Amino acid sequence: MDDIIQWLTSGKDYAQGVAVLGRHTKNRALIRHFLCTTPKFAAAKLEYELRKFLKAKPFSIAKPKATTTAKQVITTPEPQTANRKKTIPDIIAQAKNELYELFTAISIAHRKLYELGEGNSEDVVAQRRRILQDRLPLIRRYEKLYLLKERYFDTGEVPAELSRMIAEKVTEELEPAAKDSRKELEALSDVELMKKQHSLKVNINKTVNRLEYQALKKLDTPNPMPESPLRSKLEAKLASQRQQYTLVTQILESRK
Repeated sequence: MDDIIQWLTSGKDYAQGVAVLGRHTKNRALIRHFLCTTPKFAAAKLEYELRKFLKAKPFSIAKPKATTTAKQVITTPEPQTANRKKTIPDIIAQAKNELYELFTAISIAHRKLYELGEGNSEDVVAQRRRILQDRLPLIRRYEKLYLLKERYFDTGEVPAELSRMIAEKVTEELEPAAKDSRKELEALSDVELMKKQHSLKVNINKTVNRLEYQALKKLDTPNPMPESPLRSKLEAKLASQRQQYTLVTQILESRK
C-alpha cells in the first residue's frame, strides 16, 4: 500500500494513479473506465477507489503481524518469487514492456483531450475526433495483450495468440522506416521539426535500451542483446534513426 500513500502525497498524477490501481485490482472493467475517461471527470473517483484499499489494509495485515508463524509465511516465498522472475519467458517480458508503452500512449491521449477543452468549434471537434480515433486501437490492443499476459500467469503456458501479436510487432518495428529527405524536412515548420526531433530522440532511446537491456526502458543492470539477426537489424535501425535526428537538428540550427 506504500505506492498508494506515495501517490496521494505526491501530486496525484492521474496516469500514475491508474497504474497504481491496476496493481491492486483485477477489475479490468474499472481500469478500462479510467483509461477511457479524462482526468477532469474521473480524478475524484480514482482517488476514492485507491483510498478504499487503504481502509481495507488494517484487516488484511493485522493477523499476520501478531504471530511468528505469520512472519515465516511472509518471508519464505521470497526466493520463489525471485526465481519466478528469472524464469519469465522473453515473450512475456516483451508483452509487459509493450503494455507499459501502450499505457503511456493512452495517458498522453487523455492529457491531449483534457488540454483541448470542451469547445465545439470545427477545429476543436476535428482534433478531438482524431485523438479518439488514434486512442481506440491502443486501448483495444492493451486490453487484449493484458488478458493474454495474465493467462500465462494462470496456466504457465504462453498463449499462441500472444506470441503471434508480439512477433508481428517486432517485424513491424524492424521494417525500414521511410526516411524523410532533406527537402521534405525543410518544408516543415519549426514546431513540426521540433516534434519530429523529440519523436526521433524517444525512438533512439528505445532502440538503445532494447540493444543494451533487452527492454524498452533503462534497467538497473545491463543485459545486452546477444549477436543475432535481430540485433543486426536493430543496429541498422538505430543508425538510420541517428542520421535522421542529426539532419533535423542541423536544419533547426540553421534557422536560428
